[in-house]
Amino acid sequence: MPHAPDAQKGSRLPLFLALFALFLAIIGVGLSLVTLRAPAMVGGGDKAQLEQTIRAYLLENPEILPQAIAVLRQREERAEQQRLQSFATDRWEDISQDPFSPVVGDENAPVTVVEYYDYRCSFCRRAHPDMVRLLDEHGDTIRYVFKQFPVLDREGPDGVSHFAARAAIAMSRQGDFLEFHDKLMTHEGRLHKGAVLDIAREFDVDMAQFRKDMDDPAIMDYFSSTIQLARMIGITGTPTYVINGKVLAGAQGYDAILALVQDQS
Repeated sequence: MPHAPDAQKGSRLPLFLALFALFLAIIGVGLSLVTLRAPAMVGGGDKAQLEQTIRAYLLENPEILPQAIAVLRQREERAEQQRLQSFATDRWEDISQDPFSPVVGDENAPVTVVEYYDYRCSFCRRAHPDMVRLLDEHGDTIRYVFKQFPVLDREGPDGVSHFAARAAIAMSRQGDFLEFHDKLMTHEGRLHKGAVLDIAREFDVDMAQFRKDMDDPAIMDYFSSTIQLARMIGITGTPTYVINGKVLAGAQGYDAILALVQDQS
């Protein structure tokens, strides 16, 4: 079996990395336990003895390993969230103000909610009722910004996500964005370009102007700049909400969105 050594090597490497991470975590969060167990060793600065003590402690108390993993992950998540938050706060004006993102609500509302979404994202579709409910129950205090974020296209700018996002912007120029957006998000079955145009034809709009607006080169520039800024901030998935500069990533549900909205009110 000539491939067995490679397979074993591949299986050992993640384990080594995990154990190394655990070792660092134990040093960071469990040193006090080791100090209580062997204060003379820690105080004497004997690194080899300290490592031996930590190893022995782990072997005798393996139940601490999942706790250490959880603490390490929490630290990493908090650090990433803080980094994301810092960039979002610094670029809040760029995020919340642009001439292409459709907006619903009072321009002077105390809370601005920016939603990054992709019309082909199943999580965005699942979260769509949260937006509907939020505007229905708290629309008088919210300015809602619909940030086109077509990132699911393997075909790039020629993909369905880009096509639907361009159509949404074109429809917003004729004053029927919100209903059009709702129909795209609730469309049954696979969304494709023909379905997007069929939905557009249900509205009393100038279809020639609609297609002309869809082909506006400035829209593609907007997509590029939006995606570039989002990635620089650290936004990679959809849906992601930025509420008065505070980031809420993922479809976390209506209560989580409302809690952040009320916190910013």
